[in-house]
Amino acid sequence: MNQSAAREVTVPESLAGERLDRAIAALAPEVSRGEARRLIAAGVVFIDDKRTGIQSRPVRAGERLSWQSPAARADGAEPRIVVERPELWIVDKPAGMPVEATRLGKHGTLHAWLVDSFGAAFVTHRLDTATSGLIAVARTREAQAQLNARFASHAVTRRYLAIVSPPPPPSPEPTTALRIDVPLDGRVAVTHATVAARSPSAAALLVRLETGRTRQIRRHFAGAGFPVVGETLSGARTAQRLLLHAYELALPWPEAPGGTIEATAPPPADFLAAAVELELDLAAGVLTRAGSSPR
Repeated sequence: MNQSAAREVTVPESLAGERLDRAIAALAPEVSRGEARRLIAAGVVFIDDKRTGIQSRPVRAGERLSWQSPAARADGAEPRIVVERPELWIVDKPAGMPVEATRLGKHGTLHAWLVDSFGAAFVTHRLDTATSGLIAVARTREAQAQLNARFASHAVTRRYLAIVSPPPPPSPEPTTALRIDVPLDGRVAVTHATVAARSPSAAALLVRLETGRTRQIRRHFAGAGFPVVGETLSGARTAQRLLLHAYELALPWPEAPGGTIEATAPPPADFLAAAVELELDLAAGVLTRAGSSPR
């Protein structure tokens, strides 16, 4: 079967009441019933744009059935466990790996990797597929609720390294932090950034999020006129990999030594290579200067 293209079919009256897997096989001659079952199990089958994982679900006349091949990571990079506790992990996610299931399914996602490797996993926050870096994932429902509460109260410190082009306008004081507080989706959104390195065509910014809105860094920087490398001012993607890396995560956790869990992850090799091409010097000391950014 060639699964490279998305498929969509409409259920005719003659198949009303049939099992989903049998209906797919009947409507798509190139798909065997076994292949249909594997597609459903992979989470890439939708009924009227709603994901379903029930192979025996009866279909109704007029329903739209759609599916596409499961996603796979482009470079095969594996996640790295940075912090492992009985109740949670902090994981260094590679770029190209979705956190949770997408329209291309759950195969190749961070959630699926954790479940397959360790058992139950409960996502509390997300990183874009094209972004690399640190993400906290709960191992129990109780820890998930605790993490959700800490994120909701803005008690979690998250720092990122972003490469933008063009660079932001020079400031009279190089160490002055840039603060963007443009609301997003009708909600308060605040991003802090300082310039860590600059070249004629780009800049490396140390970023701290005060809030966590959807694609906040990308939308704030694009709105300010200096989009993250990998997309345009309008948000159109120009590369699979965004030059955005979540390098530091700290959260209050009474059960941890000192009452805080802290984790860091250096930028990966592809990120550093792209920085060199843009004539940016990301020396080892660049990320240590993050401590001078506003808290």
